Amino acid sequence: MSEPFYGSRLKIERAKQHINNLHEMILAFAVDSYVLSVHSDGKIGYDVVQVDTAKSLPDNFALVIGDALHNLKSALDFIVNEVVFRRLGYYDDFTRFPFRKTRNDLVAAVNGGLIHQASKAVADFIVDVVKPYNGGNDALWALHDLNILDKHRLLLPFMQITAVHDILAEDDRGEKISIGTWVITNNRTAIYPCVGHSNVKITNKGKSAFLVLFDQGLPLESKAVIPHLKQMAELVSGVVEGIETVFAGEE
Repeated sequence: MSEPFYGSRLKIERAKQHINNLHEMILAFAVDSYVLSVHSDGKIGYDVVQVDTAKSLPDNFALVIGDALHNLKSALDFIVNEVVFRRLGYYDDFTRFPFRKTRNDLVAAVNGGLIHQASKAVADFIVDVVKPYNGGNDALWALHDLNILDKHRLLLPFMQITAVHDILAEDDRGEKISIGTWVITNNRTAIYPCVGHSNVKITNKGKSAFLVLFDQGLPLESKAVIPHLKQMAELVSGVVEGIETVFAGEE
């Protein structure tokens, strides 16, 4: 027989790869996440630098998020199916990791399913320690909710530029202009006045500070995507390890 719960661990590692890939995609996109332009303001008599932020992230960001969520949910489904197989000797097409809206619903589902028949210790661990119900384990419930939503629509996040910094420019006299940290509020167009300078040209675009957040109306609304996906991966890994330990201790 293969190494116990190997399939669940493979799914978790695959999810972590998706999360790392998403992080790299975000960093690459950040380079083009804002545009600088220079305008001459005749009313005030000098140039202004304007920053405009990108309106949306590419759709494939949502696909990677969905793939990460799916693999984490699959890791949980794999482990309860393997508990059933190792104890009862067969796989069941309807056995899933039990998520329910309330604790009472969870208890009923676990007690009436094959998980309880296969291992009372694992069933009790899921109910009393993992608590996969609304209000029991918020991060795990968010994983469940997001995974369901991903079956019906793209979970496209949004980028919020919080600041740009280290912008360098030069005027027609060759005088250097250094713009330090420039705070951006709510991705709005912002203007920096270059007092006393004209014919300004950008010589270094600088860098941005930014957040990539879950969109409005989603579980984890306005929460940072990468840290929360990493938290979910570690959480699922802990659940798998916990079930493996409990199951081994019962034999």
